[in-house]
Amino acid sequence: MAFFPDVPTIAFDGPDSTNPLAFRHYDATAVVEGKTMAEHLRFAVAYWHTFRGTGADPFGPGCAVRPWEDGSHSLAMDLKRVDVAFEFMTKLGVPYYCWHDRDISDEGANLAVTNKRLDTVVA
Repeated sequence: MAFFPDVPTIAFDGPDSTNPLAFRHYDATAVVEGKTMAEHLRFAVAYWHTFRGTGADPFGPGCAVRPWEDGSHSLAMDLKRVDVAFEFMTKLGVPYYCWHDRDISDEGANLAVTNKRLDTVVA
């Protein structure tokens, strides 16, 4: 299932592009000082901030709306969120992500359940 069906893979269109979903200055294949831009700029998506954080700040509650979220803390939701994340990163062309265990999967009833759940999600 595609979670962003109307979003194409984001490409380099050049500085004069009017496409709001295009890179204007970042060309992953352009060589600068002997390395490609992709080698110089190793972008990563922060899993918590992009897929788990609510957007809350000291001035108010979170406002992030993620249509794929069902409000549960289930393993099925964890697995769905991983599918969403990898589709998102693929469309951006971002080869790396960073995360903590609790970003990927919520805690279980005890440590054994928590570890089994995490193993299931990252396997």
